[in-house]
Amino acid sequence: MFQWLKERFAASPAVAQPPEPVVVMICDGPVDAALYQAQLQDAGIPSALIGADSASMFGMQSGLLADVRIVVPHEFADAAIALLADSIDNDYRFDDSQDSSDTPDNNPSRSNDSDDSTDV
Repeated sequence: MFQWLKERFAASPAVAQPPEPVVVMICDGPVDAALYQAQLQDAGIPSALIGADSASMFGMQSGLLADVRIVVPHEFADAAIALLADSIDNDYRFDDSQDSSDTPDNNPSRSNDSDDSTDV
């Protein structure tokens, strides 16, 4: 019987497996992941979130246990990485520079009368 199985399956060609999906980003929580996934879908790139359901179910919105992976098909990986990298570069949340005209020291409309001893 085993000889028959060996002959049967040895004669059939191997089935080509499609490439695995590619993880293009790991986000800190389901909210950020959903925002980035929406950008991918806007660009016509299919994507899926891995870990968003379990993070939401346990109430994890940040931290190590809330990591959510964004995966895309292999053929869209390069375009997705480029889009997400551009999105991160232009994200105002990661911009440390401030407009110098908004600082109190450079704003002429504010007067600094704290040293005037005549005001009581």
